[in-house]
Amino acid sequence: MLKRPFPKVCLQLLRLLPLLWCAPGLHIGSAHALDAVAAYAASTAPTPATDTAPFERGLLWRIDRPGVPAPSHLFATVHIDDPRATDFSPAVIAALGSAKTFLPELVPDAASAEAFARATQLPGAQRLPDLLGAERFATVAGKLRSRYGVPPERVARFKPWAAYMYLSQPARPMGEIVDAALIRLAGVRGIAIRPLESVEAQIAAMDAVPMSSQLALLNALALDHDAALADIDRLVDLYLAKDLAGMRKLQDASVGDDPALRGPMADFIEQILYRRNTAMVDALLPQLEAGGAFAAMGALHLEGDQGLLARLSRMGWRVQRVD
Repeated sequence: MLKRPFPKVCLQLLRLLPLLWCAPGLHIGSAHALDAVAAYAASTAPTPATDTAPFERGLLWRIDRPGVPAPSHLFATVHIDDPRATDFSPAVIAALGSAKTFLPELVPDAASAEAFARATQLPGAQRLPDLLGAERFATVAGKLRSRYGVPPERVARFKPWAAYMYLSQPARPMGEIVDAALIRLAGVRGIAIRPLESVEAQIAAMDAVPMSSQLALLNALALDHDAALADIDRLVDLYLAKDLAGMRKLQDASVGDDPALRGPMADFIEQILYRRNTAMVDALLPQLEAGGAFAAMGALHLEGDQGLLARLSRMGWRVQRVD
């Protein structure tokens, strides 16, 4: 049986939440990694976005405008453990090393883990078998028991989004994810760490997805779980290619031609992506004005017309791809 804590909300909009990226560079475990690439970073000229496809490719972006004391950076992360994903490129390491403030989505601690665990439970006497129906619950519970080691009696108390988030992760124990590696590196370098969100905000985003949409997405994922897990390799390729638009297209394709899933997925995207993007911009702005910030968030928060990059560009910020 796998022994693992309930995963934190990864807050990606893909049917499969993990995205991987690997680029040549110094491993974050190297004590002198940042110093060794300082000259490299100084000589790396950011690439202005084109008008035709401004924010479809790229993981590290420089954000600045006249009057700001220092540039800031936004970095697309993956909420998964993989040594390739934490073997950060010289450009990423240098950008983080030059930052005054590191802004992850969330800084996990015991209190937030406890709050999240409580939030996964249905209120009162509600039970997931009653919401899903016996046959659908048996499918969900069977997958969670056989692949994640979660007993059915525990699954019965899960909110639908909690079971969905569990099934959206690789069926194996998880180690240090990219976000945690960045937090660790920032701490070692003495960089101030300020989360963009609170665990309460992340929980509220999941709870805001209509119950009917939660149930529809959970049922679809459980029925097609083998294919969902197999899609991880496709996501790996897209992330390695720094293809933000490709990640979104794969998410769209996961709905396919099933009209019954279009509405639920739209509800999910509205709450977990678009509304959180609005809140993230509000949290980012004072840090960008101060200069020297390095913000890290899930890759799909950056992509598209409603992504952080496009929103900041429309507000007058200069957005340039670095890596």
